[in-house]
Amino acid sequence: TQPVPHYNLWLARVRERPLPARAAALMPRLRAAFVAEGVPPELAWLAEAESSFNPEARSPVGAKGLFQFMPDTAKAMGLSTLLPDERTNPEKSARAAARYLRTLHARFGNWALALAAYNAGEGRVSRTLAKHGAKSFTAIADALPAETRMYVPKVCALIETRAGVAPHAIGRK
Repeated sequence: TQPVPHYNLWLARVRERPLPARAAALMPRLRAAFVAEGVPPELAWLAEAESSFNPEARSPVGAKGLFQFMPDTAKAMGLSTLLPDERTNPEKSARAAARYLRTLHARFGNWALALAAYNAGEGRVSRTLAKHGAKSFTAIADALPAETRMYVPKVCALIETRAGVAPHAIGRK
């Protein structure tokens, strides 16, 4: 497997960070939701990158909750965005995030590309892979938006720091 670009930079940064306040209370529930959906539980650390474990987190573009679902993606993954907005429900949003990651992994074949698609969108990742005749995140990282180029190594570094699972070992326990 190819290394994830900028991974070591993020590993150094993330190792300095304290655990977010709500992580200890939320992670057992989030991990259980990921396991229930058949997704490696270490991927639940995505919530730290997305929201710092704040279930009420909102982005300026309309994403919401621990896993920062946009309304259309939330609905596609079975969440209600009406009141009560299920994107702010830790268990329901975790199950939806796990389902979405499982779908992305099935489509793209590895977790780095699944994470890139989670951040940049499936269409953008598919088009970029096709345009470059590529099959890996490493091969297309420079052609993706800077946010995504940094997002994938950041999430991978969080997973290694918090769960002790290296990028190439996600889902291989």
